[in-house]
Amino acid sequence: MLKRRILYVVLLGSLSIPMISFAVDDPVEDIHQLTMQWTGLEHQKDTLRKNWRGDKPILEQQLSLLDRETEELNRFLKESAQNQDEVEQRRLELLEQQTRLEQEQAALERSLRQAVIRLKALHVQLPPPLVEGWEEELPRLEDPLLTGSEKLQLVLNLLSQLDDFQQKVTLNERVMTLADGQEYLVKQVFLGLSHGWYVTADQSHAAAGMADPDGWQWTPVTYGERIARIIAILERRMNPELITMPLQLNAKATGGN
Repeated sequence: MLKRRILYVVLLGSLSIPMISFAVDDPVEDIHQLTMQWTGLEHQKDTLRKNWRGDKPILEQQLSLLDRETEELNRFLKESAQNQDEVEQRRLELLEQQTRLEQEQAALERSLRQAVIRLKALHVQLPPPLVEGWEEELPRLEDPLLTGSEKLQLVLNLLSQLDDFQQKVTLNERVMTLADGQEYLVKQVFLGLSHGWYVTADQSHAAAGMADPDGWQWTPVTYGERIARIIAILERRMNPELITMPLQLNAKATGGN
């Protein structure tokens, strides 16, 4: 085959037909170089194919890992966006809740200020036992160290005392300085918040009391014996019986009725 090609080239040269011009003087050497180049290219192609067959599983695995990583990143971005939306929604809810709490706190502070004003005005009208009981607690409503909740609890406690006193007959014993300037140990009985009576042990001094805007007012009375009997019944020293007592129904009762 090689000889035929050489002969073909020689014949073409003798016919002076310009087909191929070789850059070297020796055609055989040129063919040899071309053959070597072709052989090298084939070897490189085989090497590339061999390397490709060896690298293909690794590359496919890397591509698979890249696909999985891309999928994970996309899912992470989606979840991050969703979480961001949830965080923003929660932030808005907390902001709304904070605004509502601030409004409620402001309303509570206004109510507490009004309650303090009314309780102070009411304090002087209360029966003496409550007046004394409130003297320590009422000033605490002005304590700046107390929280709104603590002040509200204190107000509710004072109102509870009012309601408890209003719903029952209360007995009390104390020393009073009476009209003659002398001190006497008297027993008092209170009907709710608006009416009360007292009598001395010897029944020489007795009085009826009523709530008044200017304070509790005592008025001397002459029926001390009946007051003493009511007290004895309440103390269970006498059997219950019907006792009539003068009662001014149009008195300015504390807290309404």
